[in-house]
Amino acid sequence: MSASDLELFGTNEPVAERRSLTAGALTVILEDGNLRTIRFAGIEVVRAINYLARDASWGTYKAEISNMRISQGEAAFEVGYDGLCSGPHGSFSYRIKITGEASGTLCMEAEGIALTDFPTNRTGFVVLHPSEAAGGRLTIGHSDGRSEETMFPEPISPDQPAFDIRTLTHEPTPGMVCTVAVEGDAFEMEDQRNWTDASFKTYIRPLSKPRPYLIAKGSKDVQRIVVSIQAKTLPARPKTADKATLMLGGPVGRMPSIALFLDPDDLSAAVAGASLLGPAQEVIVRFDGARAHDDRMLRKAAGFTDSIGARLAIEVIFDAVDPRAEAKTIVDAFRSSGVEPSAILISPRREFKTRASNLVPTGERPVGDLVNAFKAAGIAASVGAGSPSLFTEFNRNPPTGDADFVFFGNAAIVHAADDRSVMETLTVYPSVIATARHLCPGKPIWLGPCTIGMRHNPYGEALVANPARSRVPAAGDDPRHGALFGAAFAVGVAAQAATAGVDRLILAAPTGRFGLLDAAGERRPLQAVHAELAAASGAERREIAVDRSGIAAVAYRTGDGARILVTNLTAEDIEISVPQAFQSAGSIEPSATVSTLPGKQLILHRYRTMILTASATGRNSTSLVDSL
Repeated sequence: MSASDLELFGTNEPVAERRSLTAGALTVILEDGNLRTIRFAGIEVVRAINYLARDASWGTYKAEISNMRISQGEAAFEVGYDGLCSGPHGSFSYRIKITGEASGTLCMEAEGIALTDFPTNRTGFVVLHPSEAAGGRLTIGHSDGRSEETMFPEPISPDQPAFDIRTLTHEPTPGMVCTVAVEGDAFEMEDQRNWTDASFKTYIRPLSKPRPYLIAKGSKDVQRIVVSIQAKTLPARPKTADKATLMLGGPVGRMPSIALFLDPDDLSAAVAGASLLGPAQEVIVRFDGARAHDDRMLRKAAGFTDSIGARLAIEVIFDAVDPRAEAKTIVDAFRSSGVEPSAILISPRREFKTRASNLVPTGERPVGDLVNAFKAAGIAASVGAGSPSLFTEFNRNPPTGDADFVFFGNAAIVHAADDRSVMETLTVYPSVIATARHLCPGKPIWLGPCTIGMRHNPYGEALVANPARSRVPAAGDDPRHGALFGAAFAVGVAAQAATAGVDRLILAAPTGRFGLLDAAGERRPLQAVHAELAAASGAERREIAVDRSGIAAVAYRTGDGARILVTNLTAEDIEISVPQAFQSAGSIEPSATVSTLPGKQLILHRYRTMILTASATGRNSTSLVDSL
């Protein structure tokens, strides 16, 4: 059954209108005044060209667009409009002109003017190359005329891989060359996979310059991006399958254990809603002496975890100045409370704010010293080291020492909050996990929290406020978390995490803005996904292949057969064909219940999730299970 926008997204905010523009073999998507999915002969050459303004906390202004004009012919298109970025700290207006030609040339020009003094961390163009370019050849043209031959990074680069950019040339496919020329100021590149963005971002104004900076009232700013594409022969346009076919393979490891994360401020609500949460293998509660957390909180947290049949792991926030003394204080609190945690996650307080790579602040100790101090204190629990922030900070300052495991989280809306960008972040998880394994070889990975919204903001004073509950970058409260979209996103994360063999996966909190339950104590769709994954913890995972992009699936053996959790990550309904052995299908509903669906040919509606079941009963049970 089709769902309403409110059930899908948790908000009635209209989805941004997307319009396709074509000039010969050149196609682009116009969305909110910016360009996405720039293709030539069906091959993506540039992921996006955006013109944007960022405030002093890296929040992105929501531009007001007016006077939109679009002219479309067979061999060319042209777009013009006016934009306004306005807020409590100032206003900036701009005029955009976009032209595309069948020859393979695309130009986007901006002329801006500050209507008031306008403080900003960045105002201007951002060009995104697709993350699939990783490992490919790249030629950089510099401002002094030099040409540098290099590559897009394969492991995720913690810092900028390219500086002083005037042109970027790469080969999206053999025989096709794409050059991007940038004008207006110095540009440089960062590997946005650090934040799970599916792109390499080339942006105006180097990060080495002071920020925020001021665009004085009346000051004008002119910038231009030109994309030039040349192809010896036009490749055959790739075709998209009309339907998605799920194909099961053999056993390929085990499903990860599932953990909840819990801030003590939400502990009372979690206790009240315990009966509705479903299972979890672990609950990770944060312990911060600076917030007056004590042995009483630990006892209450232990009581909650016992009530849902989970183990209690404790994330400890350390000042990292005197490891032995700080470890003793924590161990004394454990012993006073009578709590025996299953694991300790060591989070230095410095991790809450971004810092330069390979830097331990003066007067502080490496995380390895904290690990050693804890182990020397005689705690039986396993000890993990990592970052309470995003993978970005883990990548820049990976943990040292003899930790038993490592951990980090991800958020999907650090830079962009549209539906497509959020789902695109899922494609970056394999690179994130591979890079983490390269940095900390042999260490089990506790992955999470992996959420849409941000838990905190390492890059500014605070999270971006979202009182209207709309799609806002760098916000903590994202309405899609509690809707069907959020459940689909979680399945996408789980499919990637299971394939990569992570040890623990953390997707949600019991309650609160990241909760399985909403403010009224009702189950969100994510609760049904979470319960299914927790029930599958440690189960034999089965290989599964899908022949159409936009579908994520994870399969696992159960005591009496097998199950597949499958979801649609796109805005289009997709027909799916399931293996003959599967006997039933259920759709996760907005109420977190599962409704039965008939037949083998199923329509998986946009952002919806299904559970497919094969039951090993009757005379042919053995052969059925073996076939799975």
